[in-house]
Amino acid sequence: MNFSQPLRFLSAIAAALALSNCASSTPHAIYVTPLTAVVSQGDGVNTIVNTTDARMSAEDRAMLADQITQNVQAMAQPGGSSHRYEIVVNVTRYTKGSGVVRTAMPGMGQMHLDGVVTLYQMPKRVPVGEFIVRKSFAIGGLYSLTVSMNTISTAFSAAVAKTVCQVQ
Repeated sequence: MNFSQPLRFLSAIAAALALSNCASSTPHAIYVTPLTAVVSQGDGVNTIVNTTDARMSAEDRAMLADQITQNVQAMAQPGGSSHRYEIVVNVTRYTKGSGVVRTAMPGMGQMHLDGVVTLYQMPKRVPVGEFIVRKSFAIGGLYSLTVSMNTISTAFSAAVAKTVCQVQ
């Protein structure tokens, strides 16, 4: 079968869009304890990222905490009564992987960011919910060279924010 040049070009664009959706898609939370509070506009939020994985630097933890806080403030629903919350993310798996390895050997060089997130109502630090978020990327080919850990952490932070703000 002989495809015309424009059809091949459109097929390549469609494939690239499908792959890019995989890296930046927001994962769903797995509830450990259902949320009994929702972060709204006017509520104060502080995010802390902890890990026992030495591969995640203090800079990466600070960047992830800032991303989560910014996403929560952006996604917060109107209302609220000026509560203060603390979001504690315990990163359980952090693997940066390798774009070169993913390109050469699909399925290898994967990136992972998994964590257990607990939402606390302050100042008494009462837990009001806990959930797990897992984000990974393993697609090979040239597209994998364009995906960085920043893409994965952005999707992870969006998942945390959507969950604590109850955004669908």
